[in-house]
Amino acid sequence: MTASRRAANSLQLRMESVTIEYRPDTLAALEVAILGALRDGAERVVLDLDSTATLDSAALRELITLLRLARSNGGDLALRSTRADPLRTLSVTALDHVFPVLKPSAA
Repeated sequence: MTASRRAANSLQLRMESVTIEYRPDTLAALEVAILGALRDGAERVVLDLDSTATLDSAALRELITLLRLARSNGGDLALRSTRADPLRTLSVTALDHVFPVLKPSAA
């Protein structure tokens, strides 16, 4: 997990985003990591999808569950991938309009 931090209002630090690697079938661990990041002040959690070759319906269901969890706790969930297949799946299912999808260099 990596975190980007930026100074805001004098000496107070605010965590803008946290990047977490997504792996299928780790929903419980991802929920804990997302809640922890939001509790620690992250405004956005970025799931890195590069270790995932494809996104099946179960993975899409997990991503939507995680998005709802983040938003219900005052944060947001973004996705990032350099792989064509996951990006194509997000586009075909129109989930690229639901999730913020970041360019690989963005955090």
